[in-house]
Amino acid sequence: MAPSSTATSLPVPVAPIPSIDALISRRAANRTFKHFAASITDGAPKNFKPHPKPLALSFGRPNAQYFPVKKITVEVDDYPFQDTLFKNEERSQKPVVIERYPEDSELLGTGEALQYGNIVGLPAFHKFLTNFVQRIHSPAYDDWEVTASNGAGEGLNKVADALIDPGDVVLFEEFTFSPFGNNVRNVGGIPVPVKIKFQKEEDDGISADIDVEYLSHLLENWDELKPELKGNKPKAFYTIPTCQNPTGLTQSPETRQKIYNLASLHNFIIIEDDPYGYLTLPPFAVPDVESLKKHDVSIDDYLQNHLVPSYLKFDTEGRVVRVETFSKVFAPGLRLGFVVGHRKIIDVIKKYSSIVTRAPSGPAQLLLLNIIDQKYGGIDGWLEWILKMRLAYTHRRNVLISSIVNSEAYKLGYIKVVSCDAGMFASLLVNFPQGTDNIQKINLLNYKLLQHGVAVVLGHKMAIDEDFSEGSSNFLRLSYACLDTDDELHEAGSRLSTAVKEFFDNGLEY
Repeated sequence: MAPSSTATSLPVPVAPIPSIDALISRRAANRTFKHFAASITDGAPKNFKPHPKPLALSFGRPNAQYFPVKKITVEVDDYPFQDTLFKNEERSQKPVVIERYPEDSELLGTGEALQYGNIVGLPAFHKFLTNFVQRIHSPAYDDWEVTASNGAGEGLNKVADALIDPGDVVLFEEFTFSPFGNNVRNVGGIPVPVKIKFQKEEDDGISADIDVEYLSHLLENWDELKPELKGNKPKAFYTIPTCQNPTGLTQSPETRQKIYNLASLHNFIIIEDDPYGYLTLPPFAVPDVESLKKHDVSIDDYLQNHLVPSYLKFDTEGRVVRVETFSKVFAPGLRLGFVVGHRKIIDVIKKYSSIVTRAPSGPAQLLLLNIIDQKYGGIDGWLEWILKMRLAYTHRRNVLISSIVNSEAYKLGYIKVVSCDAGMFASLLVNFPQGTDNIQKINLLNYKLLQHGVAVVLGHKMAIDEDFSEGSSNFLRLSYACLDTDDELHEAGSRLSTAVKEFFDNGLEY
């Protein structure tokens, strides 16, 4: 999906590209790491030659023969919801068998995975991550690296440490994954919100996107618009570009190119948090299990026409740091993810890992990599699994949204669905009359929702600054990821719609 010719309509920089070093935090740049077993040949005599086959008495790691786990056998589903949505599909009964020392040297065994591991990930896992980035989102420059993390949350915390000094300004989408705000504040950063615009479409639907004009105007007139931060322009912009949490918006390639141009022009880093990016969905339709497979696509079609390009694809200067996780496409309990960025930024993240978290879980890497290698046959087979997840999410979204758009509350215009074409979230605008105190009324509506037995997230609970976003806080975040069955999803939408209608029929009172 190539960006259109309008993507570069904002000014692009003409000055020389500044050094990446200036964008790394002083804390991270000054951090050192020493280990008692490292560089033991430093200061060796001039004629010193190390033995080609040394016998190590220096390592404090146990021999793999001490590990009680010799072999692991894993049975793996061929489809998500394979006993319901895909109950008629052919399945493989072959288990994944993980040996202590696999005969295939390319496979990861328990003997290696249960041992102390590398900071960047075990060699086979790190190779997989590097190849995956090259296959899917290869940056537009050469000097990049990847390092494994203990999930996106931990990766984001390391990115905050690597980039943000006390007093540095970080731009946020006004509604966002608020825990990263805690990471930024923890290192002394100052969060500043950026407007998200909701607008009506021709089909009477609602779409959302970053308000790029607002962002451009803010950056061009920073000292006048933010006098309390005069002379302190933003160091970074944190964004969730696909299935934005909580609004569900997905930035177009044109929006991404424009924001990258602004980052280059005003010299800030883009922190791209993309846990849902691979789960792009076709447009909403009436749910129909029998015709679900018509939305299936080939891997090449998916990569070229359905997967929205990462900010890495626009990055020619090394100013994008991408944070990924396997939580949404495999399992959150693995606590496994990775960070992609300029080599100098990854270097300081690795130093932090050496001191704080050390290596990611070996068993988590072992399980994930062996399933991808043995069950799916590598990266393309892994993408096939993601495409199956895409179909399952498509159906579940259709079930939930269908129950809402067929309700009296929707037909009376009390609620509108914001277009949700990726991931696991949809947002629902509540059409309060002009001048309503959105936060006060949405809190009151929530009691009605809870009375009817449905739990949602209130939009303002994920605002960086509630006062800034009060006028846009008339929405609810819905997730179609967790409930077990279609009946439960349909019932949840029905309960929600009934509660909204009662609330409006009672004059916006409980």
